[in-house]
Amino acid sequence: MSHREMTIPKSRIEILWTGFLSLIVVVFALVALLNLANGDAFVPSILWLIIVAWIIWSGSQEAGGIRSFLIDWLASLAGRKFALSPTDNASLPCIRFGFELFGHRFFQKDIEIDRIESVEWSPGQATGMTGRDKRDWSVVLWYDHGDPEMSKKRHMLPKPDQDVYIVGPEGRREKTATLGMEFITFLREVGVTLAPGKDNNVYVREISNEKSLQ
Repeated sequence: MSHREMTIPKSRIEILWTGFLSLIVVVFALVALLNLANGDAFVPSILWLIIVAWIIWSGSQEAGGIRSFLIDWLASLAGRKFALSPTDNASLPCIRFGFELFGHRFFQKDIEIDRIESVEWSPGQATGMTGRDKRDWSVVLWYDHGDPEMSKKRHMLPKPDQDVYIVGPEGRREKTATLGMEFITFLREVGVTLAPGKDNNVYVREISNEKSLQ
């Protein structure tokens, strides 16, 4: 398949932390099952399995299904993350986010190009509260979600018709800004017209005949 593509970096700390937590969950779930099989520690074993089931259920709800949850979990542990734009689908050009593992590609999110509204990099709560760079800056892609029901539920938010996709890991402002500019360059190469916004860390879609920015 012909396409344009960029690699999205991953955080080593996030990989290690996710792997550590996953190991704890799996090991203690196996211990709980063995306890139940042997008739030992019934109450704590049941409680732990309920916690594990809740983690999987809540993660699946947020991810949009058990398959998406497992793919997201696997992506956080291993594989090369990427964003690509297929060039053989002229009727519905989009950006596809996913990861590659052992020569196989798994796709996590598709966003149509004409739904993209802006790209920005902003700090998290720690930096905002302390006024110092706490290495929690993120690159954020804003796009129209196209779901009227979701817009109604979010009517109190500044952008009820839009949703976000986080590109890459959290990091220092300078490193995040570099990733943000790389992503903007990638988007421009695949046909997304982005121009600097009111701040130097915000890029918005330029006004066209097809759509006007609010």
